[in-house]
Amino acid sequence: MDERSQRRTIASYLAPRGFAPRARAALRGLGYALVPAATRGRFDDGSWRPDLRLVDQRHLLRLPRTPDETPIVCVSDGRPREGGDPRVVGFTRRPVAMAALYPMLQAALEPHPRRAARAPTRISARCSLSGRRWTVEIRTLSELGARLEARADLRAGRELNLLFPLPLGRMVSTRARVVGPCAGGLAVTFSGHSSAARAAIADYVERRLATL
Repeated sequence: MDERSQRRTIASYLAPRGFAPRARAALRGLGYALVPAATRGRFDDGSWRPDLRLVDQRHLLRLPRTPDETPIVCVSDGRPREGGDPRVVGFTRRPVAMAALYPMLQAALEPHPRRAARAPTRISARCSLSGRRWTVEIRTLSELGARLEARADLRAGRELNLLFPLPLGRMVSTRARVVGPCAGGLAVTFSGHSSAARAAIADYVERRLATL
């Protein structure tokens, strides 16, 4: 599923300061509608049905019991307290970061969950393979892979070297394994890039999503 093709409603029982910078904007960019529960009336109002509830663990017992058992992600300031509530699908720490929350949202709400968020891009990249060099355009990017707009006929499983720039003068060098054709281009997964490069990609993706 394209992250922006279907909106999911997340009821937020947290104050804005409970989120990391850009997290709420990035979630909106991914197609998740973050609705403050306070705008819907009482804390325990069970008259509306979000797709998921994001709540401070201290207030878990105040949530309404709904027939459809809406999934819950709990937020804590430290180590989570296991309570045996079957509605709870995950825990994350405050302030809530998009990168930490995203996999839990995907697992709870999407039929084909992704491990990392991706953002639309138009980044020129250089490829090399067996002495050949050519330029491609990265059309979607995540810390785990990308979709390349490329005419090269590469079968699944081939590995190439990929070099591309990110803002602030950061360059990413990675191995890219071809998964197969995808939306008029090639889908690739990354390997061999440093933890710093992975963090730089994740930061770029979040910043990009926050502007959509």
